[in-house]
Amino acid sequence: MKIARFVRGDNLPQYGFVQDEEGKKIVAEIAGNPFTGDINLSGGRCDLADVRLLAPNFPLKIFCCDAFEDFYLKPATAAVGPDDILSIPSWSSGVEIHPGVGIIVATTIKDCPVQEVEKHILGMTCILDASAISGREKICNTAFDDSLSIGPWLESKIDPASRLVFGEEEEDIRDLLRCIIKNIAFISTFSTLLPGDMVVARSPLFMKMTADGEVKVRIEGLGYLRAHVRKEEDEKA
Repeated sequence: MKIARFVRGDNLPQYGFVQDEEGKKIVAEIAGNPFTGDINLSGGRCDLADVRLLAPNFPLKIFCCDAFEDFYLKPATAAVGPDDILSIPSWSSGVEIHPGVGIIVATTIKDCPVQEVEKHILGMTCILDASAISGREKICNTAFDDSLSIGPWLESKIDPASRLVFGEEEEDIRDLLRCIIKNIAFISTFSTLLPGDMVVARSPLFMKMTADGEVKVRIEGLGYLRAHVRKEEDEKA
């Protein structure tokens, strides 16, 4: 089940199921919010090509973990959607962008055993995580605005053997999913996770970018996510 957050024309953001129909993808609109369990169909339908996809949710908390199991936090203002801009901060010499997987929490989680984590998950999505290259503190380099691209939608089920493709490199996502499940259980021992919160595991694969460009990742079963990378102008210049 694929759940997308989108806008059509000048309408407000809404949710819908992405479905395959007669060789093309359509969006079946949801009347309600999947985070409250209210996911009844409204009857509205439209072609996926006629909508603009947004980040699948707007997380209040984003816990991230790299390949070395080093934790860091990102604020809600770090999150952007498909085809939005990932920033290269003006105070940095560039960014390292890692692909990965994000899991969205469906229900409140506190002191949850590892074996019970999956029943609290709404879905998974692709991510592109930018870290600034600078001499500043780590929190500056990981938590700046527009540093985490999320999308294209949430998928409720995925094969752990699915391949992540990033440029000319690829890997399966088994270790990333295992890392996130373990981390959700760990995080819940000291911080309550709320519906819509996000836990991310990023791959050791990365691309260094120092100028404008684009970056993309594809994960079997999750879809394709692209971000446009832009260098911020130095206000002092």
